[in-house]
Amino acid sequence: MIPKISKHILLDVLPENKKTLFFILLLAGQLTFSGSIGAGETDFKTYRKVAQQEINRQIEIVEEDPLDFLSYYELGHAYLALGRHEEEVQAYKEALKLNPKYAQAHYNLSMAYDHMKIGEKAINHMQKALDLYATKRNHRKIRTTQRQLKRFYMSYPGEAGSASSEKARNR
Repeated sequence: MIPKISKHILLDVLPENKKTLFFILLLAGQLTFSGSIGAGETDFKTYRKVAQQEINRQIEIVEEDPLDFLSYYELGHAYLALGRHEEEVQAYKEALKLNPKYAQAHYNLSMAYDHMKIGEKAINHMQKALDLYATKRNHRKIRTTQRQLKRFYMSYPGEAGSASSEKARNR
């Protein structure tokens, strides 16, 4: 039998993982707020408020250390939570300016372009993510990226040729 875990346990979480843990707990319904509609539930207004607070926090971090590519990446995540895809794209682009070999930023940027229905750029960045994951031999990420790339080729059939020809020009 699995023992019931109290919600009041203090966790020793590394600073770079706190944001991820927060979103996981929020999405899993394990995080409650005063004024929420029930135990483990959050209403949409509270969700938006928390997401905006995360955006503000990430902006402060970026202003303190403008060379921290992970903060730009996390800022992109925060914009995604509110569906602000144009700002999400800008944040991921900043992260990639600082670290062009950050595969997950290429992947997320690709997904943001997909949300905006910009197929050529979505395919281009997904291919870059695939190439970087292949270099690192991260097979789980390779499979996930290949599935997304296949979906993009089906969703944007006219874009597939231009994205691959652009890739050939860039090499």
